[in-house]
Amino acid sequence: MNLDFTDPYTCCPVLETESFSLRLVRMEDAKDLLRCYSDPESIPLFNSDNCHYGFRMNTLEEMESCIEAWLAEFRARGFVRFSIVNQASQRVIGTVEFFTRKLGQGEEKGEAGILRLDLASEYEQADVLAEIIELVELQFPQHFTFSGLLTKAVPQAVHRVAVLQRLGYHKLERSSELPYGDYYLKMKD
Repeated sequence: MNLDFTDPYTCCPVLETESFSLRLVRMEDAKDLLRCYSDPESIPLFNSDNCHYGFRMNTLEEMESCIEAWLAEFRARGFVRFSIVNQASQRVIGTVEFFTRKLGQGEEKGEAGILRLDLASEYEQADVLAEIIELVELQFPQHFTFSGLLTKAVPQAVHRVAVLQRLGYHKLERSSELPYGDYYLKMKD
């Protein structure tokens, strides 16, 4: 038993790196997030697999409605959607969604942490991606139980794919259990 474990749905953590902080999304983030979710260069890189709505927002009202849905999922313990705050500008530059799901069968069964990382296009850079993904790897095990991290990176997300490969993720093939493409997995040590 991990005595340092805190339930993120009871007390959502604020996590920080030198450049960024991750905290629960707030309604007042809508204006900054609209820049990300209306960015035509960012939208093709988002992971909307298994979502019943898209992630292209055109108005502040659409963004606010989306944030309301994310907060409802948080209250229902479905997932946590963190805003990514640039420490220098204090602007929200994207989001991290995280939840866990059982994957595999028999002895291969385990709990996977599912990471969705949405960034405004100017932040889709190797150093930013590495800093955020390494934060998830280091600090999320204190708040979520998982044996591996699963995340999506489409081929045109060249910086993201390169960072994932450098950090030890390997690309998975589609299967009946994972019917979507372009997923990468890294097992915890």
